[in-house]
This record gives sequence, structure tokens and C-alpha cells, in this order.
Amino acid sequence: MEGFVEAREIEGHIRRRMAKMITISAIVMTLCDIGFFVIDYRLGEIQGSVFLFFLGHIMLPMLLNISLLTFMWCIEYGRYTAGWKTGAVAFSINSICGVAAIFHANYLVLWLAPGFGMLFLAISHNNVLKRLLLVYSYVLVGIAYLCLIWHADRFTTLGEAQNGPFLFQNLILAFLVLTMFYGFSRVLHAHIEEMLEYAGNLLKQSDEYQERVSRDPLTGCYSRDYLSHNIEKIFRKCSNRLATTLALIDIDDFKKVNDTYGHDCGDQVLERIGKLGRTLGHAESERPAYRICRYGGEEFLFIFSDRNPVTCQKQIEEFRRVFESQEYDFTDSRITLSGGVVTCSSPQEFNTVFKAVDEALYHAKATGKNKIIVGKGI
Repeated sequence: MEGFVEAREIEGHIRRRMAKMITISAIVMTLCDIGFFVIDYRLGEIQGSVFLFFLGHIMLPMLLNISLLTFMWCIEYGRYTAGWKTGAVAFSINSICGVAAIFHANYLVLWLAPGFGMLFLAISHNNVLKRLLLVYSYVLVGIAYLCLIWHADRFTTLGEAQNGPFLFQNLILAFLVLTMFYGFSRVLHAHIEEMLEYAGNLLKQSDEYQERVSRDPLTGCYSRDYLSHNIEKIFRKCSNRLATTLALIDIDDFKKVNDTYGHDCGDQVLERIGKLGRTLGHAESERPAYRICRYGGEEFLFIFSDRNPVTCQKQIEEFRRVFESQEYDFTDSRITLSGGVVTCSSPQEFNTVFKAVDEALYHAKATGKNKIIVGKGI
């Protein structure tokens, strides 16, 4: 459905915005690392080799982040499914935060960022990815904890005490926070599925309503309202390769049928046109050969899109012959129709094409009726 296509587009827009935020955050993180390195160097806070410190705490994280960002954007603009793209964004959030935590001996940043990644994954409706992301987050937090223990004599973590039990408590707390976020993502996932089901029902009802509105209740053909909303774009796309043929038919002496036999009998004739249109239009394939619109009281438009003009003329002539052979309970006389056919092979306004096909119909009426006249192409 068109609504679900739009929902996918919105999901893609959100994902790309998130990817841009991750990219900007990684750039800001790198600039901050360089800034703090310069400050620490000037203050003489760096122990050991300055080159090795710069290589290990600035260059290596930056190269890893560049690789992660490249991977994320390649997935985004590659031929992958929406689930793959959303997963790449979510895992990149965790990985970039993990790089910051591991190389700067601070895993507190991993309390929240992976959680947001799991919440973000809720829009992908993929529980497997969320579980993988949870395990991946546990691993990153564990590695960051080991690095923090290893660097305990050189770094402080936001002013917190440097002792094993306290760090272990924070490790457990980080695991609990991640698990809690995973639970939130499951709840959000279920809520989104309920909303999508509700939206799907609304779209189905809307489509059914639009279908009813777009159809003439008596004949089942498209209504003039449908025509007014769709016909212009059809004829503006016309070309030699995508020609559109328009046929206008009119029941001969229809007023006489109504006056002689009554409007109920006239309605039977109109209904017969709709029935024949559906039968003959689908005779060759599942795709209809044409669309029929009830343009006026007894006038009907046949719209042939992207079909050979000669074939269109043959089909409308066959329609005329079959209609003429129909039998009715209220009369033994044959009821006939006249029509005009015009092919449009260049962009035109609908009024221009309709004027040409109306003139062809008028010519058919004026020269004896019960015939199809092919007008000059446009």
C-alpha cells in the first residue's frame, strides 16, 4: 500500500538523520580528544612517550571510527534491506561509543548509548538484531571494564574512587541498565506493531472507501471524479513510446430507450456496458486492457495506456460488435453504440485530446451511427 511505502520512507529518513548524528558525534569526539591531548601535553600530564600516547589514544580510535562510519554509510547507500541499514546504524552507535570507552578507560558512556541503539532498533521490528546488540554491548562493557582496571593507576573516571569493588559495582549496574533498555525496546517494538496494525486497518478501510468513491455505483466503471483526479497526469506523460489512446462511446438513441421502456430498462443497458467492459478488458491477461470511466449519462471513456493504437482500435470495435449482439428482456430490437478513437503520442492537456475524440464521436453519429470513427492522432 502507498501508506506503507511512505512509512518506509519516514523510517529511512529517521535512520539517515541518526547516521548523521553519529558521524557528527564521532567528529566532535575526535576534535575533543585532540584538544585534551594538547592541553595535557602543555600541562605535562602525559606519562611516557608522547608519540605512543598520541598514536594509541588519538590516531587508533580515530581510524577505527572512520572505518565504522565508512561501513555504516556504505550499507546505507548500498542495495541492502531496511533491516540491514537500521542494524548498521545501531551497531555503529555501540561501536563508536565502545571505542571511546576502551581507549579512554571510561565505560560509563556505554550505560546509555547502546541502550539508545536498542531503542532505535525497535523500528526495524527485528528481535534477533536486538538480542545480538545486547550481547555485543555486554562484550564492549566488559572490555572497557578490563581496560579501566588495567589503567587504574593512570586514569580517574569522572572523579570516582579507583578501587576494584566500586568498579565491579558499576560494571553490574551497566549490565542492568543495558538489560533494562533491552526490555524497553521490546515494549516499544510491541507498541509499534500495534500501531502499524491499527494504521494498516485504517489504510485498508481508506482504500476500500476510495475504491467505492472512484466507481460509478450503477455500472461499476470509474467515476468522473476519478477521471478528474488522474487523467491529466496520464496525458502529460504521453510520447511515441508511451502513447495513450482515448475512446469515447455513446449509446445510440438512449433517450428513446428510457422514454419507451422506462429508466429501469435504461439502467440495464448501462449496467451491460460495465459488465462487458470488465469481461472483455481482462480477456487476454490479468492486467486490464483499458480503464472505463462513465463520463456522462450514456457516454463512456475507454483509456488505453501504453498499447499499440491499432490494437486499441480493434478492441473498441470488438466491444461495439459484442454490445450490439446483446439481448434484453424488454425489447427484441438491437441497441447499438457509436464511438470515436484518438491516439495521443505527445504531452497534451486532457481537454485537447477530449475535444478531438468528441469530434470523432460526433462524426460517427452524423454518418449513420453504430460505428467507430478513428480520429486524427495528436
